[in-house]
Order: sequence, then C-alpha cells, then structure tokens
Amino acid sequence: MADLRIKSGTSSVDRGVSDATMVDVRGTRDGAMFTAPWLTALALEGRCFGINTGTGTAPDALGTTYDATKPDAYITVPSGTTVIPVLIEVTFEDVDTSGTNIIDCMAVLSAVADTATTSTAVVIYNMRTDAPIASNCSAVAVVTGNGTTPLSGNFLEFWRGTAGYVEDANAGSTAPTSELNSKTVWDIRHATVPPVIVGSGSLSVYTGKPGAGVTGWITVIWAEIPSTSIV
Repeated sequence: MADLRIKSGTSSVDRGVSDATMVDVRGTRDGAMFTAPWLTALALEGRCFGINTGTGTAPDALGTTYDATKPDAYITVPSGTTVIPVLIEVTFEDVDTSGTNIIDCMAVLSAVADTATTSTAVVIYNMRTDAPIASNCSAVAVVTGNGTTPLSGNFLEFWRGTAGYVEDANAGSTAPTSELNSKTVWDIRHATVPPVIVGSGSLSVYTGKPGAGVTGWITVIWAEIPSTSIV
C-alpha cells in the first residue's frame, strides 16, 4: 500500500533557490496539498505577456463601421509559437450620440496571420517585470489598411462583449457613469474551453459604432509557449 506524505508548511516555508532542485510537496498541517494554477506557473516563468492600446488618459480612436480586415487590436502569432488568451478588456471613454445606437465588440481567433498591416505599433510587455523571456508575437492597434480578414479557414468569434448598446448620453468625452456601460471583459476563468492559437495564427479584437467613432482602451493578456510543448 502506498504511503503518501506531505511536508506541512503554513507559517514556516522552505523555498528552493534554483531550478532542478528536489523540494518537498507543501501542504497544510492536516495534510491538504497546496497547488499553484498553471497560468501562475507560466507567469513565474516569464511566459505571460500583455498589451495596452491607448496610454494614460489618452484613449485610442477605435473603429466606426465594422470591417473584418481592420481590428482595433491585433496580435500575430508566428509559426512555432502557441498563444492562450487570458484576458481581453475593452473600456469605452466616449461613444457619442451620433450614428446608430449599436456598438459591436468581439474577439476572433484564427489560423490566418498578417504582419503587413497599416496600423499603430504596440509594445508587448512581459507580466514578469524583469522580462526573462521575450514574446515571439507582434502586436498592433487600430488597423486602417492592408489587413487580411481572419474569417477564413479555421477561425472562431469566441467572444462578443456587446452586440447592441445604449450609448453614452454625452456627446463629449465624459465617460458613462455606469461601469456596465463603459467596460466589457472576457476572462479565461469564464471559458469552459480556452482558445488555443497555434502559430501561425492571430487574435483580433474589434469594437465599432456605425456612423460615429468610439474612443477607449483595449488590454489583452495572454500566455505564450513553444508549440513543441503541445504538438
């Protein structure tokens, strides 16, 4: 019969100082095992990354009429790299009162990749501040031309943050007063099956209002691993 034992560690914890070192499995004093989520392990390794479109109090001018070739945030995943989206957050500052009363917001994963868009370059940051690993991906914001539709081959519109919207009653830059009307979020914790983008491929985020511009910010966070880890 197997005898499984765990070294208790609640107030006094032994920590390793290097990799490839044998350590005890840690648990509570009554024998319950402590575990860490896989995404936390990837973040500690330096394999989680993020982008922001817009900076500080200066939002981006996001889309008007929806165009599949013109996402507002676009991440290209090269061959040999796999990306798992973790968080997508779209925050609206001003949606105006002109145009239609509809705002669309969505995200698409696709096996189609495009690195030749007319767009604004976006810096990819490591979620670990000393950045031990560099991202293999590239990211841009507010694509205005030369884009390729991701809606072909193997693709999926896996998130719709809004599909119809009561817009800001203010025609200026005053933000809506309700968070429910000013921000929409996709979180991997709410996904029964996580999206997995095996490069080459892409992640596209869109938001737009026909007949009027939208200003706001987009945040995207993802985990990134070599494709050889899964294929």
